[in-house]
Formats: sequence, C-alpha cells, structure tokens
Amino acid sequence: MKKIIVLKHGGGELTNQLWNYISIYAYAKEINAHVINPSFFEYGSNFNIKCPLILNLLLYKPFANYTKRRSGLKRRIWRNVYKLYIFLIHIFQKGSIVSSINPNNTVYYLPPSIKNNPKNTKGSLYFEGWLFRNPEGIKKYRKEILEYFKPTPLVEKNIERFLYKNKNKYLIGVHIRQGDYKTFKNGCFYIEQKRIREIVDEYLNFIKKSPNEIVFIITSDGPIDEKQFAGLQYNISHMGPVEDLFLLSKTKTILGSNSSFGNFASWYGNIPHIIFSKEKTDWNYYLDKKEYFKNKYCTMVHY
Repeated sequence: MKKIIVLKHGGGELTNQLWNYISIYAYAKEINAHVINPSFFEYGSNFNIKCPLILNLLLYKPFANYTKRRSGLKRRIWRNVYKLYIFLIHIFQKGSIVSSINPNNTVYYLPPSIKNNPKNTKGSLYFEGWLFRNPEGIKKYRKEILEYFKPTPLVEKNIERFLYKNKNKYLIGVHIRQGDYKTFKNGCFYIEQKRIREIVDEYLNFIKKSPNEIVFIITSDGPIDEKQFAGLQYNISHMGPVEDLFLLSKTKTILGSNSSFGNFASWYGNIPHIIFSKEKTDWNYYLDKKEYFKNKYCTMVHY
C-alpha cells in the first residue's frame, strides 16, 4: 500500500492544519493509500489517530494535554527541532515531495476533486504546504473522515462534563477570535464584544426566540467581558482548542469570527456558521441555511 506522509504544514494552528489534513486523507482513501502525519504532533494526541509507535512517543505524546498556542516555548522548540527532519527529507526524498506552497496562495486540488494524481511514484509521497484542498473528496469520504478524526475519550468526556448541565437545551455556539486578530491586518477581522452582543440580539430576533429559550456556548482564545452578555443564558468554555472545536460542533448553529476554526467546527457538525461583521449582518443570506455551507463571508477559509 502506498504511503502518504504529511511532511510540513504552513505554520498555522489547529484548524488550518485540519482543513489540509482531511483533504489529503480523502485523497489517500481515493487511491487506497495509508496516511502518516508527523507534522500534526502538536494536536495529534487529542485524536484517535492511529500512528506508528515511534511517532507517537517522540512527537505526539509530549503534547498530550498541552493547550498553549504556537507562541508557547515548547511549541517553538519542537517546531524548530522538527525542521531537521524536513531538511533530511528534502535531501533524500526530494523527488517524492508534493508542494502546495506558492506565492499567490493558490489552492492545490487533489483527487477525486481533480482527475490527475499529483505524482506517479511507487514509494512514499511527502506533502508540504497548507493549501491542499479536496472538496469532492471530503464529501465522498465524510463518514470515514469523521471516524478517523474523532477526539479521544478524554476529550469527549471533558465536553460531556461541560454540557451536562445544559442537557436537552437549545445550544448556540459563539466563537470569539481575539489574540492575534487584534493586530492581524490592522485588526480588520477583530470584532469588539460589544458588537458581538448586538449580533447575538439580532440573531435572537432573526430566529424569533427569546433569551430564555437558548443557552449560548462561548469559546474564545481571550478573556470574556461577561457584562456584555448580561441577560443571556450562557456558559464560557475554559478548555483547550480541541475541546472547544468539538464543543462548538455539538451546537445548533455557530455565531463566530471570520476564521477557519468556527468553519471547521461547522463542517464537522454539519451546522450553519454565521460570520460576525463590523457592519450590518446580511441576515437574508442565512435564511435557508440549515447545514454546513461554503459561506461567502468566511474569507479566511480557502475552499
């Protein structure tokens, strides 16, 4: 069986890696190949992904229950050490590398979304870059992808514990990206929590429900100003990014920042993702949206 190795991602965090990973995985299913992803070491221990023992011990295990972002010292050290492995592969397996890296950030589509295989080699293929996409493949192999990328029992238990007091409630996810969004591209994607509360109130009016009919599940990479959400039923998650991702996927709808995080949770849970906007929200656009869809307002995801 041919082996596909995800050698290098684009330096992004959890869901930028996942959009890439599920697309390559779908391609592997299409050609009956086996996938190994050493580059996913920062998050792999939170998933039920089967991997070689040496990969698990050297890369995945050291990051078990580690929740700091990519700026954390441990992540920076491990990423730099991992570059040595990438360097060696470039020396000894240069002809087997498939790259999506390009100056224009153009998407590299994989079968079955296109007809031609990227390389015709008998040995292993090494994929590098973050822009591999496979829209037809992730549809065709959705069931297999959901199974392969299931969280570990510990992650599921943490989520169940968090949701226990809201059992049988109408849950709406709220994903608030803060952190780097305050400065990224001069803050054009950063939405103040005061504006987010306005959007939440608009949403309640949009779906014709009162605040006491809904519990909002709030996730964020920064502190929540709770006075902005006074009068609502809500719970704030203080779990790690993997728990937050799957937590959001269990809600009815996600109201969220323009980011790949909320969008991947939307895809995984097959639920709508409504994007926060500094300006007036285009509620008419969301009228018939009941499941996951390619949102024209989610510009931070390359489809």
